[in-house]
Amino acid sequence: MTPFDHFPGWDQIEPFSMSSEELDAAFEEVMKRSRTLEAYLARERSIRRTKYLRVIFSVAAVCALILVPVFSVRYARRTAPQNQVAAVNYIQRSTSCGETAEVILPDHSRVLLNAQSVLIYPETFQSERTVFLSGEAIFDVTASEEDAFYVQTSDLVVKVHGTRFDVKAYFDDPMVTATLNRGAIAAWPKNAPERVVELEPEQYCALERSTGALVHGRANSSESMSWEGGNLCFHSESIHEIIRIIQRHYGVQVYLTTSKYDKARISARFIHGETVDELLDAICSVVPSMRYSRTDDAIYIR
Repeated sequence: MTPFDHFPGWDQIEPFSMSSEELDAAFEEVMKRSRTLEAYLARERSIRRTKYLRVIFSVAAVCALILVPVFSVRYARRTAPQNQVAAVNYIQRSTSCGETAEVILPDHSRVLLNAQSVLIYPETFQSERTVFLSGEAIFDVTASEEDAFYVQTSDLVVKVHGTRFDVKAYFDDPMVTATLNRGAIAAWPKNAPERVVELEPEQYCALERSTGALVHGRANSSESMSWEGGNLCFHSESIHEIIRIIQRHYGVQVYLTTSKYDKARISARFIHGETVDELLDAICSVVPSMRYSRTDDAIYIR
């Protein structure tokens, strides 16, 4: 069975024969199935950790390839005159472990993609500027009072007219966060637009996926965006979050062989291009009894 078998029938759908209501229902069904597939692959990853990278990019590729045609149809139906459907071409950019990439959007907005991220955007913006993100990115959006700019993730929507901010929405993270550097943004859960949060510079909002709780408060955007310069800043992070970041940043496999550090909260700044060994040595020096060992590209924390 291929990943596409989880989405049967989509290659036979003729969008011109579907009503708007049918198309909306079909789109929601695709989103539901994609989230189910992500959860399934996440469970598989916990069992077969050595396939970590392949699993993540399988999910990203499947979601991108399946959802882009649906996004195109929805967008065309909303903007084209009645009885005429305009084609909208979408572009996909992605990054691998340890890689960042700059993307220039059609309106000249700049996006910096962090490691293991996927960005989908139209070849040409129409009256609405909307992009789709899985992973993390810094957005420097060209100002426009007429045309709002939207970043859509699987759980959170961010709206802005012109500003600089970071969105972190990795599918295996428990939280989706948006951190504002300058300007102003609004953010809300995708399925609850009435729960909108307005942010000012140096504020963040975070959506907890398991509970749906939406929180916001003060932030240090320079720390949140430190990866832009190849740096890593941890502010009261759990060991599990730090492991996820290490794997994305250095392209190594990290195995936590004990649960005794689950309650530890770690704060540290690495701004001198430290190697993974230097980073782990520093963390072990501040966490009592923590040790690690390496075998090729596998790291074991005990």
